[in-house]
Amino acid sequence: MKVDKGIDLEGIIFSYIDEFKFLIFPDKWNSAFMDYSKNEIMVLIFLYRCKTANMTEISKYINAPLNTTTGVVSRLEKKNMIERIRSKEDRRIVEIILTSKGNKFVDKEKDIILGFTKKIYEKLTEDEKSAAVSIFSKVRSVLMEDMHSKDVKSSEKKIKKITIL
Repeated sequence: MKVDKGIDLEGIIFSYIDEFKFLIFPDKWNSAFMDYSKNEIMVLIFLYRCKTANMTEISKYINAPLNTTTGVVSRLEKKNMIERIRSKEDRRIVEIILTSKGNKFVDKEKDIILGFTKKIYEKLTEDEKSAAVSIFSKVRSVLMEDMHSKDVKSSEKKIKKITIL
């Protein structure tokens, strides 16, 4: 794919994949991190930040139906990473929280990621740091616009015309 005065974006992307492929190999990461699905990791991060949530909030955060969220939460509960706590006032209300094991796990993984990020950040000049923040903000903006347009399209009601004879 050629864009903007002969820049070979496809070549750049594949080059970066070749150079950074070690990032996706499990032996470079804590092996425990690879034992969880994307949704499980997202739930752990969400609960780490919020401290407590109900199933609807978790479902909305991971953008999954409640039945999928129930499976994700059940798997994390079996791994002793989270627990369900019933409200004392209303037994129908169930709050989900991280266990101490879940908190320690997220802390450890967060520290690994922060370590990599700090090493990269230390190598950048002040101008490069500003440019990186600006670029990441623009990338995020484009991705959010794309996600929003997909949400709008999926929420539009489709009218099916039926011919009556």
